[in-house]
Amino acid sequence: MQVTVTTRHIDDPQKVENLKKYVLKKLKKLERYIESKGSFSETKIVLGVEKFRNTAEIIINSGTFKAMSSSESEDMHTAIDRAIDGIIKQLKKQTEKRIKTKRKKQKEEITVKGSETTDSTPVEESDDVIVERITAKPMSVEEAILQLRVSDANFLTFRNSETGEINVLYKRKGNKMGLISP
Repeated sequence: MQVTVTTRHIDDPQKVENLKKYVLKKLKKLERYIESKGSFSETKIVLGVEKFRNTAEIIINSGTFKAMSSSESEDMHTAIDRAIDGIIKQLKKQTEKRIKTKRKKQKEEITVKGSETTDSTPVEESDDVIVERITAKPMSVEEAILQLRVSDANFLTFRNSETGEINVLYKRKGNKMGLISP
């Protein structure tokens, strides 16, 4: 990670060095939110002082994303901490979004075990067999029972929200229900 620290209106070289060390120490917090080390192409930090106002601005550029956060405070260390916290919030949000989309894709790829036919020929539509594709909506067993009672269908295929497995709920004689689960 290439880090550039720029200071504005800070004349004391010792204070500049201390602030740079402090910023680099705080930037290590970001490493846990990075997939692989060295994924940041550039990090720019601008520290400035104007009368009683201290500002810290952090800009992170990468091939995959850009994050920017700035903060003002009476104390420079507080401004740096707040700016770092803003960057961490953005990185967390981005990481959670990426994980959520990966999990969503994985759920779509899940196949029902035991549903494969023994021969590799797909079932074709004919006069005897009608092929109908359905989507198994995630819901609880109670929701499925209510939905089947309202509909005219004899059965309902759904994904059990508690177990994540495909279940079939069907009507039996005497206004009773049956549940098939793997």
